[in-house]
Amino acid sequence: MKCAAFSGTRNIYDDMEMAAKSLIANSDVDKVYLLIEDDEFTHKLPDIVETINVSSQTFFSPDGANANTQYSYLSMMRVALALMPEFNAYDKMLFCDCDIVAVDDVSDIWDIDVTDCYFAACKEVWAKSRPGLLYCNTGVALHNLDMMRTGKAKELIECLNRQYLRWIDQDALSYLCQGKIALMPPEYNWCKWVIGYSKSQPKIVHYAGRNDWRDEPDAKTYRAMSWKTAMTNHAIMCGEL
Repeated sequence: MKCAAFSGTRNIYDDMEMAAKSLIANSDVDKVYLLIEDDEFTHKLPDIVETINVSSQTFFSPDGANANTQYSYLSMMRVALALMPEFNAYDKMLFCDCDIVAVDDVSDIWDIDVTDCYFAACKEVWAKSRPGLLYCNTGVALHNLDMMRTGKAKELIECLNRQYLRWIDQDALSYLCQGKIALMPPEYNWCKWVIGYSKSQPKIVHYAGRNDWRDEPDAKTYRAMSWKTAMTNHAIMCGEL
Protein backbone atom coordinates (compact mmCIF):
# COMPACT_ATOMS: atom_id res chain seq x y z
CA MET A 1 0.00 0.00 0.00
CA LYS A 2 1.38 3.39 -1.00
CA CYS A 3 1.09 5.94 1.76
CA ALA A 4 2.42 9.44 2.42
CA ALA A 5 2.37 11.97 5.23
CA PHE A 6 2.75 15.68 5.84
CA SER A 7 2.89 17.53 9.14
CA GLY A 8 2.36 21.12 10.14
CA THR A 9 1.13 23.62 12.67
CA ARG A 10 -2.25 25.23 12.12
CA ASN A 11 -0.75 28.34 10.45
CA ILE A 12 0.36 26.18 7.48
CA TYR A 13 -2.70 23.95 7.10
CA ASP A 14 -3.46 25.59 3.75
CA ASP A 15 0.06 24.77 2.53
CA MET A 16 -0.31 21.18 3.70
CA GLU A 17 -3.58 20.82 1.83
CA MET A 18 -2.03 22.30 -1.32
CA ALA A 19 0.91 19.89 -1.17
CA ALA A 20 -1.38 16.92 -0.53
CA LYS A 21 -3.59 17.84 -3.50
CA SER A 22 -0.58 17.95 -5.80
CA LEU A 23 0.69 14.56 -4.63
CA ILE A 24 -2.71 12.91 -4.94
CA ALA A 25 -3.35 14.46 -8.37
CA ASN A 26 0.00 13.20 -9.65
CA SER A 27 0.29 9.70 -8.23
CA ASP A 28 -1.52 6.46 -7.46
CA VAL A 29 -0.97 6.87 -3.71
CA ASP A 30 -3.51 4.91 -1.63
CA LYS A 31 -3.55 7.00 1.56
CA VAL A 32 -2.30 10.41 2.71
CA TYR A 33 -2.01 11.43 6.35
CA LEU A 34 -1.90 14.96 7.70
CA LEU A 35 -0.29 15.18 11.13
CA ILE A 36 -1.88 18.18 12.83
CA GLU A 37 -2.29 19.80 16.23
CA ASP A 38 -6.08 20.18 16.20
CA ASP A 39 -8.96 17.72 16.49
CA GLU A 40 -10.39 18.90 13.20
CA PHE A 41 -8.96 20.18 9.93
CA THR A 42 -10.16 23.48 8.54
CA HIS A 43 -11.55 22.09 5.27
CA LYS A 44 -13.48 19.03 4.18
CA LEU A 45 -11.17 16.34 2.87
CA PRO A 46 -11.74 13.30 0.60
CA ASP A 47 -11.67 9.80 2.05
CA ILE A 48 -8.14 9.21 0.80
CA VAL A 49 -6.87 11.82 3.28
CA GLU A 50 -6.89 11.25 7.04
CA THR A 51 -5.87 13.68 9.76
CA ILE A 52 -4.11 12.59 12.95
CA ASN A 53 -3.90 14.91 15.95
CA VAL A 54 -0.43 14.42 17.44
CA SER A 55 -0.57 17.25 19.98
CA SER A 56 -0.53 14.73 22.83
CA GLN A 57 2.56 12.93 21.51
CA THR A 58 5.18 11.96 24.08
CA PHE A 59 8.15 11.32 21.80
CA PHE A 60 9.68 14.76 22.31
CA SER A 61 10.19 16.31 25.72
CA PRO A 62 8.98 19.91 26.21
CA ASP A 63 12.39 20.47 27.81
CA GLY A 64 14.32 18.75 25.03
CA ALA A 65 17.29 20.31 23.26
CA ASN A 66 15.22 21.24 20.19
CA ALA A 67 11.92 21.99 21.94
CA ASN A 68 12.14 25.77 22.10
CA THR A 69 13.60 26.59 18.71
CA GLN A 70 11.90 28.01 15.63
CA TYR A 71 10.73 24.48 14.82
CA SER A 72 7.82 22.72 16.49
CA TYR A 73 7.53 19.08 17.56
CA LEU A 74 5.57 18.59 14.32
CA SER A 75 8.80 19.28 12.44
CA MET A 76 10.43 16.40 14.30
CA MET A 77 7.61 13.89 13.93
CA ARG A 78 9.05 12.34 10.79
CA VAL A 79 11.70 10.53 12.84
CA ALA A 80 8.92 8.98 14.96
CA LEU A 81 6.71 7.70 12.13
CA ALA A 82 7.78 4.08 12.64
CA LEU A 83 6.70 4.15 16.29
CA MET A 84 3.28 5.69 15.73
CA PRO A 85 0.64 2.96 16.28
CA GLU A 86 -1.45 4.37 13.43
CA PHE A 87 1.30 3.28 11.01
CA ASN A 88 2.04 -0.20 12.37
CA ALA A 89 0.67 -1.84 9.23
CA TYR A 90 2.98 0.04 6.86
CA ASP A 91 6.46 -1.05 5.89
CA LYS A 92 7.40 2.25 4.24
CA MET A 93 6.06 5.76 3.93
CA LEU A 94 6.77 8.88 1.89
CA PHE A 95 7.11 11.99 4.04
CA CYS A 96 7.18 15.46 2.49
CA ASP A 97 7.54 19.05 3.61
CA CYS A 98 4.56 21.30 3.03
CA ASP A 99 6.42 23.62 0.66
CA ILE A 100 6.55 21.04 -2.14
CA VAL A 101 4.43 20.59 -5.24
CA ALA A 102 4.27 17.39 -7.27
CA VAL A 103 4.12 18.50 -10.90
CA ASP A 104 4.38 15.16 -12.72
CA ASP A 105 3.55 11.49 -12.17
CA VAL A 106 5.47 10.37 -9.08
CA SER A 107 3.81 6.97 -8.66
CA ASP A 108 7.18 5.22 -8.98
CA ILE A 109 8.74 7.05 -6.02
CA TRP A 110 7.45 4.23 -3.77
CA ASP A 111 9.39 1.73 -5.92
CA ILE A 112 12.78 3.12 -4.86
CA ASP A 113 14.62 0.27 -3.19
CA VAL A 114 15.06 0.95 0.52
CA THR A 115 15.28 -2.71 1.54
CA ASP A 116 18.63 -2.28 3.32
CA CYS A 117 18.36 1.45 4.06
CA TYR A 118 16.59 3.56 6.65
CA PHE A 119 15.35 6.02 4.06
CA ALA A 120 15.87 7.36 0.54
CA ALA A 121 16.37 11.06 -0.17
CA CYS A 122 18.22 13.42 -2.49
CA LYS A 123 21.73 14.58 -1.68
CA GLU A 124 21.81 18.15 -0.36
CA VAL A 125 24.10 19.80 -2.88
CA TRP A 126 24.77 23.03 -0.97
CA ALA A 127 25.54 21.52 2.41
CA LYS A 128 29.13 21.70 3.62
CA SER A 129 29.64 18.14 4.72
CA ARG A 130 32.43 16.36 6.47
CA PRO A 131 34.55 14.21 4.11
CA GLY A 132 32.73 11.01 3.33
CA LEU A 133 29.44 12.18 4.84
CA LEU A 134 26.32 11.79 2.73
CA TYR A 135 24.04 14.64 3.82
CA CYS A 136 20.50 14.58 2.42
CA ASN A 137 17.57 16.94 2.13
CA THR A 138 14.77 15.07 3.87
CA GLY A 139 12.04 17.44 2.66
CA VAL A 140 11.07 14.52 0.41
CA ALA A 141 12.07 11.14 1.82
CA LEU A 142 10.89 7.55 1.52
CA HIS A 143 11.16 6.01 5.00
CA ASN A 144 11.72 2.31 5.60
CA LEU A 145 9.46 1.99 8.65
CA ASP A 146 10.23 -1.69 9.15
CA MET A 147 13.95 -1.04 9.46
CA MET A 148 13.41 2.05 11.62
CA ARG A 149 11.41 -0.02 14.11
CA THR A 150 14.43 -2.17 14.92
CA GLY A 151 15.77 0.62 17.10
CA LYS A 152 17.00 3.48 14.91
CA ALA A 153 13.77 5.43 15.45
CA LYS A 154 14.33 5.43 19.21
CA GLU A 155 17.93 6.54 18.71
CA LEU A 156 16.82 9.42 16.49
CA ILE A 157 14.23 10.57 19.01
CA GLU A 158 16.75 10.37 21.84
CA CYS A 159 19.21 12.41 19.79
CA LEU A 160 16.69 15.20 19.18
CA ASN A 161 15.75 15.30 22.85
CA ARG A 162 19.39 15.41 23.94
CA GLN A 163 21.32 17.43 21.34
CA TYR A 164 20.53 20.73 19.64
CA LEU A 165 20.74 20.42 15.85
CA ARG A 166 20.40 23.34 13.47
CA TRP A 167 18.30 21.44 10.93
CA ILE A 168 16.82 19.12 13.56
CA ASP A 169 15.35 15.95 11.99
CA GLN A 170 17.27 16.38 8.73
CA ASP A 171 20.57 16.53 10.63
CA ALA A 172 19.63 13.59 12.84
CA LEU A 173 18.59 11.41 9.90
CA SER A 174 21.67 12.26 7.85
CA TYR A 175 24.16 11.86 10.72
CA LEU A 176 22.77 8.75 12.39
CA CYS A 177 21.80 6.76 9.32
CA GLN A 178 25.14 6.96 7.48
CA GLY A 179 25.83 3.95 5.30
CA LYS A 180 22.14 3.09 5.21
CA ILE A 181 20.77 5.92 3.05
CA ALA A 182 19.53 5.31 -0.51
CA LEU A 183 19.93 8.12 -3.00
CA MET A 184 16.73 9.39 -4.59
CA PRO A 185 16.83 10.80 -8.16
CA PRO A 186 17.11 14.63 -8.00
CA GLU A 187 13.88 15.21 -9.93
CA TYR A 188 11.95 14.15 -6.81
CA ASN A 189 13.34 17.04 -4.77
CA TRP A 190 14.04 19.66 -7.39
CA CYS A 191 14.92 23.22 -6.46
CA LYS A 192 15.98 25.70 -9.12
CA TRP A 193 16.93 28.27 -6.49
CA VAL A 194 19.91 26.28 -5.26
CA ILE A 195 23.16 26.42 -7.22
CA GLY A 196 24.18 23.01 -8.46
CA TYR A 197 20.72 21.44 -8.58
CA SER A 198 19.94 19.01 -11.36
CA LYS A 199 18.93 20.25 -14.79
CA SER A 200 16.53 17.32 -15.15
CA GLN A 201 12.82 17.88 -15.48
CA PRO A 202 11.24 18.16 -12.01
CA LYS A 203 8.68 15.74 -10.68
CA ILE A 204 8.47 17.32 -7.23
CA VAL A 205 9.41 20.97 -6.84
CA HIS A 206 10.70 21.93 -3.40
CA TYR A 207 10.64 25.64 -2.62
CA ALA A 208 13.05 25.08 0.27
CA GLY A 209 12.05 27.89 2.59
CA ARG A 210 11.74 30.69 0.06
CA ASN A 211 9.61 33.47 1.50
CA ASP A 212 7.73 34.12 -1.75
CA TRP A 213 7.12 30.53 -2.79
CA ARG A 214 3.34 30.74 -2.42
CA ASP A 215 3.28 33.13 -5.42
CA GLU A 216 4.90 30.56 -7.71
CA PRO A 217 2.54 29.41 -10.54
CA ASP A 218 2.58 25.71 -9.58
CA ALA A 219 1.82 26.50 -5.95
CA LYS A 220 -1.04 28.78 -6.99
CA THR A 221 -2.42 26.12 -9.34
CA TYR A 222 -2.74 23.43 -6.69
CA ARG A 223 -3.89 25.82 -3.99
CA ALA A 224 -6.80 26.81 -6.23
CA MET A 225 -7.50 23.25 -7.42
CA SER A 226 -10.66 21.68 -6.03
CA TRP A 227 -10.52 18.30 -4.35
CA LYS A 228 -12.91 17.02 -7.01
CA THR A 229 -10.39 17.87 -9.73
CA ALA A 230 -7.50 16.43 -7.71
CA MET A 231 -9.40 13.17 -7.23
CA THR A 232 -10.32 13.01 -10.92
CA ASN A 233 -6.65 13.34 -11.83
CA HIS A 234 -5.87 10.70 -9.20
CA ALA A 235 -8.33 8.29 -10.79
CA ILE A 236 -6.51 8.79 -14.11
CA MET A 237 -3.17 8.04 -12.42
CA CYS A 238 -4.69 4.85 -11.01
CA GLY A 239 -6.03 3.80 -14.42
CA GLU A 240 -9.61 4.09 -13.27
CA LEU A 241 -10.59 6.64 -15.94
